Amino acid sequence: MCVRPRLLRTALRGLRFVCVPCAGLWFSLAISALPRAHAQTADSAPEPFTFGAGDCPEPSVVEREVLRLIPPERHDLLRHGVRIELEDLGESYRVLVSKDGASLKKRYADPARDCDARARFAAVFAVLTVMPPELGAEVQSVQVPESKPLVPPKAVIAPPPPPPRALPLPPLAHVELGALFGYAPAIVGAPELSAFGGELRVAFGRGALESTLSVAYTSRAKFELRGVSGDLWQLPLSAGLRVTSEFGGLRMAGDLGLLAVVQRVRASDLASSRAASALELGARGALSFQAELGSHIAPFFGAFVWLAPAPRDLSAEPLGVFGNLPYLWIGGSVGVSFGL
Repeated sequence: MCVRPRLLRTALRGLRFVCVPCAGLWFSLAISALPRAHAQTADSAPEPFTFGAGDCPEPSVVEREVLRLIPPERHDLLRHGVRIELEDLGESYRVLVSKDGASLKKRYADPARDCDARARFAAVFAVLTVMPPELGAEVQSVQVPESKPLVPPKAVIAPPPPPPRALPLPPLAHVELGALFGYAPAIVGAPELSAFGGELRVAFGRGALESTLSVAYTSRAKFELRGVSGDLWQLPLSAGLRVTSEFGGLRMAGDLGLLAVVQRVRASDLASSRAASALELGARGALSFQAELGSHIAPFFGAFVWLAPAPRDLSAEPLGVFGNLPYLWIGGSVGVSFGL
C-alpha cells in the first residue's frame, strides 16, 4: 500500500518536466506567427484608390461601394493602376476613372445633392469601367441608374428697360392778348397825349430767341396845342425779336423791333375840320414777365416804349404848322399768353 502513492508522485513529477517545455515551445511558435499573419492581412487589404476634394460624395463611401460591388476574389484588380477621382461641382459632380494610363470621365447632374445616391452612381460607373469584359459575369448584378443629362440653366433675359419718356416740347407759338395804356409827354412841339387800347402779339420759337409780330389799336386821344384842339387815332404794327430767360420763377422776355404806326389826326375846333392820315416809322422796345400756369397758358404784364425819331408836323388853315406828333410813347400792358 505504500508503493502506490510513491509511484503516483513519481509519475506526476515526470509529467510536469515534460509538459513545461512543450508549453514554452507552443507559446514561442504562436508569437512568431503573429507578424506573418499581420503581413498577410496588410497585403490582402488594397491601398486607397479613391480620391477627391469635397464631401458629396465622400471618397471613402465610394470606395466601400466599389468593394461591395466587386467580388472579394477580384479585389486584386484594384491594385493595378486603378484610380478614382471625384469632384464636387455644387449642383453636379464629376467622376474620373483611370486604369493602365487610360481614363474615362463622366458628369452627373444632382441639384438635390443626395450624397448617398452620388456615391452609388460613382461606384457603378467605376466598376463598369475597370472590370474587364471577360469578368463581367462575375460582378454582382446592379441596375445602372439612369443619369439625368446636365441641362444648362436657362438664361433669364431681362426685358429691355422702357425707353426714357420724352419730355413734352414747349409750344412752338405763343399768342398774347393784352390791354395797354400809353402816354406821350409834351416834348419838342408835341402835345401831351394818353390813350387806352388793345394789342395782339404772336411769338414764334421754342428756344431763348423768338420772333414776334404784333398789331395794336389805341382809342381816340384828345389833345390841345397852341389853342387848337384835336383828336388822334393810332394803329401800331411791329416786327422784331424776343430774348427769353428765367427770372425768379417768372419767364422774362425782352422785345426789340421795328415799328410802323398808322395815325389819323383831326382838328376838332376849327371852322374847317379835315382829318389827315400819316405813317410814322420808328422802333419798339418792351420788357414783360410771364407767370406760367401750365404749358399752354401764362398771364403776363410788362412795359413798352414807342419811339418815332421824325414825327409828322401838325398844321391847320389858316394857322399853318403849330406842332408835331409825339416823338415818344411809354406805357404798360397786361394780358394772357396762350401756347399753341
